Amino acid sequence: MRTFLTILLALLFAAAAVVVFGLSGVFGTFGEVIWRDVAVLVLTLVAACALTYVALLLMTFLREIRNPRNTPGDPGSLQWHLLVPCRDEENVIAETVSSARASFADIHVWVIDDASEDATADVVRGLMVFDDHVHLISRIAPEARTGKGDALNAAYRIVSEHVGGSPQERHRIVVGVLDADGFLSDNALAMLSGPEAFGDEEVGAVQLEVWMKNRGDRRPRPADGRWANAVGRFLVRMQDLEFRTTNSAMQVLRTRTGTVGMGGNGQFTRLTVLDALTEERGKPWGRKLSEDYELGLNILQLGMHNHYSREAHVSQEALPFTRRLITQRTRWAQGNMECASALPGLRRSGHLSASGLLEIHYFMLQPAIMMLNLILIPLLLVYGAAHEGAGFWTASTLLTAVLAAVFFLILPYAVWGAVYRRVTDHEISWPMAVALGLCNLVYVYLTYVYYARAAWRAVTGRTGWSKTRRNADGRRAADVALGAELEGLPLILVAQLEELGAELDGRPDLGIDFVSAWAVNWPTRLARLERSLAAESPLASRDAIGSIRVTSSMVGASRLERVATDLDAQIENGDLVGARDQLPLITAVGRDTVNTLRKEVSVRRKLLQTPHPQSPSIMQTQMVPARRR
Repeated sequence: MRTFLTILLALLFAAAAVVVFGLSGVFGTFGEVIWRDVAVLVLTLVAACALTYVALLLMTFLREIRNPRNTPGDPGSLQWHLLVPCRDEENVIAETVSSARASFADIHVWVIDDASEDATADVVRGLMVFDDHVHLISRIAPEARTGKGDALNAAYRIVSEHVGGSPQERHRIVVGVLDADGFLSDNALAMLSGPEAFGDEEVGAVQLEVWMKNRGDRRPRPADGRWANAVGRFLVRMQDLEFRTTNSAMQVLRTRTGTVGMGGNGQFTRLTVLDALTEERGKPWGRKLSEDYELGLNILQLGMHNHYSREAHVSQEALPFTRRLITQRTRWAQGNMECASALPGLRRSGHLSASGLLEIHYFMLQPAIMMLNLILIPLLLVYGAAHEGAGFWTASTLLTAVLAAVFFLILPYAVWGAVYRRVTDHEISWPMAVALGLCNLVYVYLTYVYYARAAWRAVTGRTGWSKTRRNADGRRAADVALGAELEGLPLILVAQLEELGAELDGRPDLGIDFVSAWAVNWPTRLARLERSLAAESPLASRDAIGSIRVTSSMVGASRLERVATDLDAQIENGDLVGARDQLPLITAVGRDTVNTLRKEVSVRRKLLQTPHPQSPSIMQTQMVPARRR
């Protein structure tokens, strides 16, 4: 039935394209100029394929939204290891590790420091004092800075040796990849464990849906003016729409065709699959600029299945800067072009269905299709205007051109604004949904820019990997004056730490664990406050600062508790701007509190681990032989 519907849609769209481009006379008449006839036929084929594809995406995605197929499973049935490649990520890595460890008690986080020139490694080492599930892998020259794939391969070797185990045990171990600014949703491991995901022994890898965590930020470019921030908000929101609608719809369709692709953020793979790739290719990840998508193609070639889950997600930071966005997407586009070399192997493997091969080839042809549209449509319009002269500007001709533009150019992109409103649970209004749909047409045209740049880089042999700058890059902690009252408050009440251990069954180690968990969770709590204030949300801001205030009291962080109390009062009074201005203060006090706790935890754990000589018992001291006189 699905095949029949696809063919029917293709024929209908092809007929519409033939009428508009070939028979309407807007672009000339058949039989007059051979190049024009060929161009019209090519454009007709491209338009029919594109509209059929969009229609299939919409139908499949809306069906998935109404009736989700993924169900949760038991995360405890699997072992979890998370790889986080880093290069100069000191401003974001603490929050990422903190979020993962705060949400998932059993997950191991392996931070791969790829010869960072900043304090990335020091930040991770500071977290390792509190948490033995946080690990640091340091890469140094000349092996370092040779690409993300190489960094992941180095981490795979270390993790593989660390976990050991039989093939059966290794099959229950899942290795995930997270960007240095990535957050997993709280249900991520449960959905990854479900019967449609790793609960199915045949599934080799799973990709999660991607969200933009800063989509509500009112000033994504705080150092710039009103118009720059308006552009920044537009770009951030469009990236969220892109990943949660069109990209997600493509992946949902691919679950039907068996061609789900892996992304660089939120991809999870069985350790045994990485082992198999290593045995066949020498290493799991390749050297292509899209090493993530390449990994997914190689898994498919092995005969394993990839799966996609939109019921759980990974959040990352959207780019509010046009130039950075184009640089990032140029790298992705060039990487996808490089992955075309995997197509012959996929065809020979015999593991993909006809629909799977068709989908994956169509996706790989996207750069060529984009270039054809970019060249042929303006060329035919110019030809039609020149050939028809004044007749081109008649009402009937213009009406045909407008209707063609609406049907073939505007609607396929604008419809995703309404879909976005649906998937975000009405986070935006209907007028905003319509506006975003129309803006999507403008945003999609950036594709022509980065595909053209990617093609030029490929032709000129430029294959170097360049890291996209983070929004937080270059920011430094501001100097803060505490004032006499705050200075007079201790950072930590040591006596309260003692009482905490006494309250927890009289076990000092449990008290230390409780304080350590608070310190590991601190970057997440601070980031939640920053994002809620940036989004100008009073309710979310009060929740965030309330969490800081209450938990600070529990661990005896009296100075931080006072700052949080004052900030809470500002937010309650509606002074969100003033509260945002106080963020450097709470950041500085929180940093000093965690540093003090780090010293306390280190000393106390050493004392607990140090063996103490046993004092002789009373019986031993009394049973001393005495000489008779």
